[in-house]
Amino acid sequence: MLRRLILAAILANIPASAAMWPDKLGGFDRKSVATVEQTQPDQEEYGRDTAEEADYGSFKVTGIRYKDSTGAYAAALAAKDHPLQVGNYLVACSGKCPKNLAALAEALPRVSHAPLPVLASYLPARRMIAGSERYIMGPLSLHENLPQIGTSTVALDFGTEGEAAKYRLAKGEATLAVFSYPTLEMARQQTPAYEKIPGVLVKRTGSLVALVAPANPSQPPDPAEAQKLLSEVNYQASVSWNEPLPLVVKPETAAQMILGIITLAGIVLGFCLVSGLTFGAIRIVARKFGYSGADGSMTTLHLSGK
Repeated sequence: MLRRLILAAILANIPASAAMWPDKLGGFDRKSVATVEQTQPDQEEYGRDTAEEADYGSFKVTGIRYKDSTGAYAAALAAKDHPLQVGNYLVACSGKCPKNLAALAEALPRVSHAPLPVLASYLPARRMIAGSERYIMGPLSLHENLPQIGTSTVALDFGTEGEAAKYRLAKGEATLAVFSYPTLEMARQQTPAYEKIPGVLVKRTGSLVALVAPANPSQPPDPAEAQKLLSEVNYQASVSWNEPLPLVVKPETAAQMILGIITLAGIVLGFCLVSGLTFGAIRIVARKFGYSGADGSMTTLHLSGK
């Protein structure tokens, strides 16, 4: 009976000891901690791992951990309360929140700072409606932001991801979306499926497929404006070079190289001169004290008369 009580007490203390938020955050002591249940279905699509709320007296913080930084980025764009993103975490605070909350959140377990998606750089900033950016990682976010685009058209099984934003044009609003494919061939293969969608303008550039769709089907934008918006999306390949760059010989570099060769030759000649003088001095001193090496004399055997 006693063993069972001890085991129950240990199991009851496991959640507290394995809490996401530490007992001490900066100079603040944790008063309580509780798990936050998942209520939004798209959180599973973003790779939500776990979430906790902690009370530090003067303020309360909620942390949601995702499997990677991309999922946290997508969830941050879709959130209405504009949470703070710290790697693969989203952090929200209420009360007298510390000004250095971002730095304090670095103490959370398993923080990942993997690079964020770069698709946002292809979306032009001009005429974009603030707060309309959304990251598309699966069928839920695709249907919510581009209901006229089917999952088979995007081919999400390829690991396709996209980013979309709404733009205010002279005649209505339009949604500009950019989808990234692992290879150029995959993007080329899927482009005809996009082109079959009524009222959607499509452009493939590199491994990207960009499209402009009416944000409101009853108020389609002017085709010329939509085409101009689409023309602002251009693929630029980025190459990450982790090898040392080849030596570029410049006049200054050549002069320094020649000077280095002369200096090295002078050092070698000086070393040879000092070594020769030292060796000669040692020989003279050795002979003065009567020492001669094996090569200093020769013994002759007179065997001719024998």
